[in-house]
Amino acid sequence: MLALIGDFKFEINDTNIDKIKSTLNFNFKTNHRLGNFDGYQATGMYEEGLELDGVLIAKSQKQLLEFETMAKLKLPVTFVTDDVIKTILIFRLEREKSNFLKDGAFIKQSYKMVLQVVGDGFRTI
Repeated sequence: MLALIGDFKFEINDTNIDKIKSTLNFNFKTNHRLGNFDGYQATGMYEEGLELDGVLIAKSQKQLLEFETMAKLKLPVTFVTDDVIKTILIFRLEREKSNFLKDGAFIKQSYKMVLQVVGDGFRTI
């Protein structure tokens, strides 16, 4: 298993993940000062986001429908990889279909998931 989001599994031979990108956003309030450099004040903690990219080739056309249904609920779910357990919200799901056959079926499906970590994650070692 590569990762688990809620009950949806990403497997090497099934729903493959090509890339996991994480971001940290630090929040600051800007104080503009005349004739001087702007001042900055830290506000709040930080925001952590994740992006998952993958390509499904010659897989079931309904492979991501279960994930899409879970995302539409807009509820926090658990994100698990080999060394990280986090509670996340699914902010965006992008799907792109290509390489169409004569009957309208597609061979290639790319996806991108944008996830927001809720609170501080729990890391195992």
